Amino acid sequence: MNGKWAAAKIAAALALAFSVPAGASDLHSRPIIPAQPLSVWSGFYGGANFGAAFPGENLTVGSGASFSTDPSGVLGGIQFGYNYLFSPNWLVGLEIEFDWTSGQGTGSFVTPNTAGTFTSNHNWYDIVAGRLGYTTGNLFYYVKGGGAWMNADYRMVAAGPVAGAVAINSTRGGMMIGAGAEYLLTPRWSAKLEYAFLDFDKNSYFFGFPAIGLATANTQVHEIKVGANYHLMPGTLAGGF
Repeated sequence: MNGKWAAAKIAAALALAFSVPAGASDLHSRPIIPAQPLSVWSGFYGGANFGAAFPGENLTVGSGASFSTDPSGVLGGIQFGYNYLFSPNWLVGLEIEFDWTSGQGTGSFVTPNTAGTFTSNHNWYDIVAGRLGYTTGNLFYYVKGGGAWMNADYRMVAAGPVAGAVAINSTRGGMMIGAGAEYLLTPRWSAKLEYAFLDFDKNSYFFGFPAIGLATANTQVHEIKVGANYHLMPGTLAGGF
């Protein structure tokens, strides 16, 4: 009886010895695929910017008096948006930007009926733009384009036979294109440098002087700005500092 029990134990031990290496070899033959981390560039972000605006604003008053105001000034505001990574290095996104400016400029004009000055005070520029970008490590290069809006106070002061002062507030729409580069400083914070061109085309205004007629403003704006963005944790609406 003892002999049969010993033989059974030996057979079980041999079976276990031959089965373990086979299972181990199966485990080694299966490749281990690591989870791919989400790119920090993908997802929601928000931040602030600061820079300068260099508008080119050409005015025509009455029958042809032409001059420029070019109301340059400092620029600053906030931006927020969303990026979607559609390949390992390429992404598309949407960005909304609100900027305020101190831009101011004055020009003089002379018409057959009067002479005077025209002052432009630019108040703000807003942008809603699509973005296409390429990422390589901590760097992100992008181009952008979309719609732009501006608000300005225009003031005409006339002297001579036709005299007076009239101010008008105007909000205008246009288009924009731009390009920039962004660098990841930490896993959540990035710094950027950007150029944008805003075109608001022509808009005509009547300041209440029939002898002068219309004043037409043709406005384009060049923006150069630096900024910082905080990136929310990819796949969430909230991130931790």
